[in-house]
Amino acid sequence: MKKQPSRRITRREFLIGAGAALAGAALACGRERPTATAVPALTPVSTHTPAPIIPTAPPERATDLVLMNGKIITVDPADTIAQAVAVKDGLIQAVGSDGDVAPLIGEATRVVDLGGRAVTPGLIDAHNHLQILGLLQGFYVPLMPPEVRSIEDMQARLAEAVAQTPEGEWIMGYFLALGRLPNRHDLDPVAPNHPVWLVQQGGHYGSANSLALQVAGITAATPNPTGGVIERDANGEPTGVFYNHRAMDLLRRYIPRYTPEDVRNNIAYAQPIFAAAGVTTFHDNNVRGTDTVAAYFDTDREGKMLIRGQVYYTLEWPRDLDRALQEVEYYEGNGLMRFAGFKFLLDGQAHMAYCHEPHNGVRWDMPTWDPQTFKEAVRALHDTGLQICVHCVGDAAVDLTLDAYEEAMNANPRPDPRHRIEHCVLCTPEATQRMKDLGVVVSTQPQFIRLGGDVWPTIFGEERMSRVIVTREWLEEGVVVALGSDAPTTPWLTPQVTLFGAVRRATYSKEQVGPEQCLTVQEALRAHTMGSAYAGFEEDVKGSIEVGKLADLTVWSEDPYTAPLQRLWQIPVEMTLVGGEIVHQGGDTSLLPRRVGDL
Repeated sequence: MKKQPSRRITRREFLIGAGAALAGAALACGRERPTATAVPALTPVSTHTPAPIIPTAPPERATDLVLMNGKIITVDPADTIAQAVAVKDGLIQAVGSDGDVAPLIGEATRVVDLGGRAVTPGLIDAHNHLQILGLLQGFYVPLMPPEVRSIEDMQARLAEAVAQTPEGEWIMGYFLALGRLPNRHDLDPVAPNHPVWLVQQGGHYGSANSLALQVAGITAATPNPTGGVIERDANGEPTGVFYNHRAMDLLRRYIPRYTPEDVRNNIAYAQPIFAAAGVTTFHDNNVRGTDTVAAYFDTDREGKMLIRGQVYYTLEWPRDLDRALQEVEYYEGNGLMRFAGFKFLLDGQAHMAYCHEPHNGVRWDMPTWDPQTFKEAVRALHDTGLQICVHCVGDAAVDLTLDAYEEAMNANPRPDPRHRIEHCVLCTPEATQRMKDLGVVVSTQPQFIRLGGDVWPTIFGEERMSRVIVTREWLEEGVVVALGSDAPTTPWLTPQVTLFGAVRRATYSKEQVGPEQCLTVQEALRAHTMGSAYAGFEEDVKGSIEVGKLADLTVWSEDPYTAPLQRLWQIPVEMTLVGGEIVHQGGDTSLLPRRVGDL
């Protein structure tokens, strides 16, 4: 293990703009899970005043918490709209009118007058990387818009980091909109004496300076790894740009490892950010290393989990399979964490999408795994009885994944394995039918259209754009759709932006991509609650507001069903409850895009 850096890049020095405000808000929430002991004051948004409350229930029958005088969007099978909900022992005790729940109010019952606000089931983010969000906030220099929009802006920001970091120590950063991927010639002038490693926010491209290449021993003679590309100039020399995790790992292995305490701090740090966005359950779909898996469950046992979560252990290389089978235990926490299964990455982002037909990216015909090796690994993990999810952007990646699932299920016909495909940016109509037949869940992020929709036509061609994230087709054909943020690989981590992306499907230039695939707000919300609960085998305990389910609830400052569409992505969350306990209160707008141009 390499020596830890002697100086960690501080949040105060390197977080900028709204990110700095967000970091402060998150840290202020503390590490321990809060206890909801005070009745919050909510400013009414309706003129209705409920009748005076007279506690009548005896202590043994009284409920713990009542939310009343609101619009309770239950997302039950009938899409029932109620007025009040009662919570006892962390579960939903009653749903109905104010009059229905009033008899359950006792002397010790906490009562919240919603003032007409909407309450939905707690939002379930079915695809994100919570620990990495905390990692970026603490260890990486943010090189993000609006402050950083060019190579020159990036160089200026890195110069600040160089001035505050001892020579020889690594400087890491993450970027989004620089116009192109930076190379070593961009990085060397500003940081000749520090190894530099920058990651494009999507997580599948990286850039290194010459010193970092030297530390890693990467030269013109270094071959491309299977499933990855080292970019080279006309003379065959590495430019410092790496495509796909397989190539990026050639350099990342030389970056000093983070301590278990660092990882636990990352997990604790990121949770209040999710809670403030209304998220009550997260699925971390890229947990690399059993030590990171263990950190999640250690955090739970220490009582420092604020929200619920489940994790998927990522197999990056074939050699990871034996370790996954031998070392990954069925971890137990303190009730808020669950070990869900395993994750593969079968291709990269758009430029490295594994497709049936050529595209104009870097490589179109290169899965990150050898197809037969991949199928054998899927079969072995299927036999564990756990769930598998596979990152697929290109249509060939989707089909190879379905082939692997089908072969594993035929060899060992487990009941309802409910394997998943993550992202599923491109797929054929035949693949949609196969997903339905195999019971495969699609976990997708329609806000990607905002992020990449203006560029994708130059990569995929106009014809394939009609097959981008076909959410309407999936629903109509009976495929379960789950929604997630993919935070921090997108600039927006709020469910509001995800919902808006599913409903609007607009690019940055405001061009709609496949308008026939737009969902209604109701359909999108169901996908972000019940669909995501189903994706995690939890539809019986969460995802809707029904008696007996977990009291995981999100209180919105506006009704997402009736708010103007252009306001959907701006609606703050007033309160988030997990098991009936308030884990966030107060409409936090720092998480939301600051202006229309940001979304």
